[in-house]
Amino acid sequence: MLSKLLKYDFKSLSKILIPVYLVSLLLALLTRVINMLANQFNIFSVPSGFISGIFVVVLIAIPIATFIFTILKFYQNLIKDEGYLMHTLPVSKNSLILSKTISSTVFIILSFVFTILFLFVGVYGLWFDSSFLSLIWDLFKQIDTLFIILTLLSILISVIYNQVMIYASIALGQKHNNKVMYSVIYGVVLYNVTQILSVVILIPVMFLDPNYQKYINGTSISDFALINGYLLFALFLSILFTVAYYILTVKVLDKKLNLG
Repeated sequence: MLSKLLKYDFKSLSKILIPVYLVSLLLALLTRVINMLANQFNIFSVPSGFISGIFVVVLIAIPIATFIFTILKFYQNLIKDEGYLMHTLPVSKNSLILSKTISSTVFIILSFVFTILFLFVGVYGLWFDSSFLSLIWDLFKQIDTLFIILTLLSILISVIYNQVMIYASIALGQKHNNKVMYSVIYGVVLYNVTQILSVVILIPVMFLDPNYQKYINGTSISDFALINGYLLFALFLSILFTVAYYILTVKVLDKKLNLG
């Protein structure tokens, strides 16, 4: 049944987001063309600046809009009127929320990938300079492999964590009459509690880290050794909070629903 839910959620998100990405791609191509014309003819300078400004705003907005839209779909499908249908399906609350989390995560990650791709298209067009790509690859080879892996994992978990925390806020908020207001209040509370707990846990652990001890004692140490230790523990905390908020969301929606 999870596969059917995923198919429904991917289809529902695709109807809105895929056209947005296609329009953004066309804007990237237009930006590239108008900038090329501006380099040849001064008359295109003003339109070039205007379109480039819009293009930058769109690039910034793509991941943000994708994230907001996925949250709205969660709220509409599970809390508002559509929830009457969704919660009558012969599936567990865990499957409903897991499907939302997976589909939303995929689209949010895609939005970041598309943003980078559209940036390159807007600057270089459809044919990238191979020497530039080689330069990027050479820079990556100079970075510690473990650092790259931990950074990518941290980004992925961060995306999931932020979604699930908001899901938990919405789940708690829907128990009240003013669902939106209380969801925001719970969101602020959960965010601040998480930050405080993270600092309280992280600081003592940081001082116990042998690499950090060497660093404050003035011993020569690789910067990546110090950073990787911090990233690894921060990643562990993020996973811990993600699981906690996910379980909280499932439990709340499973025990008490206030639809409409």
